[in-house]
Amino acid sequence: MTRLAIILSISLLALAATSLGQMVPTKVIVYPLEAVIDSGSMTNGQFKKRYPGIDVTDFGLTDEGWYIRYTHHKLVYMFGPSDDLEYTRELKAVLEEIRLSAVLKDPKLSFSKVEIVKFEFSGATN
Repeated sequence: MTRLAIILSISLLALAATSLGQMVPTKVIVYPLEAVIDSGSMTNGQFKKRYPGIDVTDFGLTDEGWYIRYTHHKLVYMFGPSDDLEYTRELKAVLEEIRLSAVLKDPKLSFSKVEIVKFEFSGATN
C-alpha cells in the first residue's frame, strides 16, 4: 500500500511540475533588424551590451512590418520591423546559417525555428 502511495505521489508531483511549466509565459524580446548580422559575430556579452532588446512579453509588438522570428521553447526573438520583405528574406537566410552553426555545436537547439512574420494592427477603419 505504501508503495502505491509513493508512486501516486511521484506521479502527482510530475504532473504538477508539467502543468507549472506550461503556465510559464513565452518571453518575447525585440531587436533591431541589423542585430541579425551582429548576432553571428559577437559574443553574448557584446551582443547584449550593444542590443539590450525590448521585452514585449506583457504588452506585445507596437510597430507594424516584417519581422524575423527566432523561437526556441519559451523564448522568442523578433528582429525588425522592416518595410522591405526582400531585405528581410536576405537577413533570414543569414540567421538560418547562424542557427545551423549553433545547432552543430549544441544539438538541443535543433528544435529552434527561424521564420518571417508580418505584424499589422487589425481593426476596421471607418
